[in-house]
Amino acid sequence: MADNFIHYSTSTKTDRKIVEMKTLFSTLHSLVPNQSSTEGETTLPVQLENATNYIRQLKENVEKLKEKREKLMGSREGEIKARLLMQVEAHQVGSSLEFLLTTGSNYHLVLSQILQLLQENGTQIVHINHSTIIDRIFHKIVVQMVGEGMNSEGVDGERICETVKKFVSQYKDGK
Repeated sequence: MADNFIHYSTSTKTDRKIVEMKTLFSTLHSLVPNQSSTEGETTLPVQLENATNYIRQLKENVEKLKEKREKLMGSREGEIKARLLMQVEAHQVGSSLEFLLTTGSNYHLVLSQILQLLQENGTQIVHINHSTIIDRIFHKIVVQMVGEGMNSEGVDGERICETVKKFVSQYKDGK
């Protein structure tokens, strides 16, 4: 009789494990998308294969997203470096102002903003020249001060030079 008890106990444990495994497989199957329940019951090997394929696909997507994030972070670091390397020098020569601006190769917007700033401050653009070396652009901007209150004593010229320098400084700081 003791033999029957041991056999029954082992059989019950095995049955319980099988039921538990079927429940786990069913749960796994329900977590994998695009599983149609209209096909009827799928076999456990098919469920496992589908789950395995889905997990592989997720892993590939995660890797692609990591690469994309690294590229974006790298470009952001490049933008920060370019901002830090941006420089401007301003000189007044009589009623003209000369600006020497150094930027990265992707900073056309900065140049247009500076040109707009100069025009808003009562100057007329006389000459713009640029040279490119590797990934740096060197701009030379010559403007003429025009309008009332503009004089060759440098008062307004100094103010305009400081305005442009302040703009570049704020741009470099990311403000």
